[in-house]
Amino acid sequence: MGRARRRRSRWVWAGVALAVAVVAVALPHLDTQAGGVIPAAQALVPLGAVGLVVLAVVPLFFRAWAAAAILVVGAVMAGLPTLTPLRAAAECATTTTVTVVTFNAKFAGADPALLAERIDEAGADIVALVETDETHIDAVLSERGLAAALPYRTRETSEGGVNGSVILSAFPLRDGEDIEGSVFDQVTAVAALPDGEEFRVAAVHPPPPIGQPADWRAGLGALEQWIREAPDERLIVAGDLNASYAHPAFRHLASTLRTAAEAAGPIPWPTWPEERPVPAFTAIDHVLARGAVPMAWDSFSVPGSDHRGVVGEWSLCGA
Repeated sequence: MGRARRRRSRWVWAGVALAVAVVAVALPHLDTQAGGVIPAAQALVPLGAVGLVVLAVVPLFFRAWAAAAILVVGAVMAGLPTLTPLRAAAECATTTTVTVVTFNAKFAGADPALLAERIDEAGADIVALVETDETHIDAVLSERGLAAALPYRTRETSEGGVNGSVILSAFPLRDGEDIEGSVFDQVTAVAALPDGEEFRVAAVHPPPPIGQPADWRAGLGALEQWIREAPDERLIVAGDLNASYAHPAFRHLASTLRTAAEAAGPIPWPTWPEERPVPAFTAIDHVLARGAVPMAWDSFSVPGSDHRGVVGEWSLCGA
């Protein structure tokens, strides 16, 4: 009788484990909003995958080997889509190296002196700032000689620190324009290198899924379309995309691009939230490119922002 109860108990463990694993495996493939609940849950998938592995220890105490195995397999299958893709490099002769910094200044509230210090230490050639305004930009450029190091920029930002996006550049910029599809500024321009070569850069900021899930999905879709239609062979897209590889919409958007995070390996190092009781758990700030090879990736924090900044170093392919 005791043996029969143990057998039933193991079947129960296996059934519960299978239900949990199926939900975890399906979650990063659901391209639906459900009022923002699904995108928010997807952001937690990498942590959830680790949690499943830890949870798999529990049924081992009851000799429910099948349940433990199901949870481990579920963790692996759920976590795989969320990893940073390590793509084989396309054959190209690299030329100039360009360092790109992107940062969400959180309503223009990030400490400008420390932000300027981080930009200077990174040796940035291109800086994509979002959630900034003209006062904040001027304060950043007044520090560490950045006004001379980054003398070119895109248009003035829209009023209100939440809306503004700007590209600061060491290289001359031309053909500045807006990228439609977001309630926030999204700007782009063509940068001219000293050797006469050019590349296009974009500072992007789709809305977050919480509170405006339809706008979030539409914003990612519009940005994906813009990327696919942009004729530039060399394109760098940087900013707070409010999405990670755990979101199918972002995987679609980034499918034709490489990410600077490749240089840091497959683990998606989180960039949000910073300065919160909960440690950062999702990688939603990105530097993406085509026609370039990622050489290095790093991140940094600045007081006053809930995002980590991202530094991406690229070797541009020759035209």
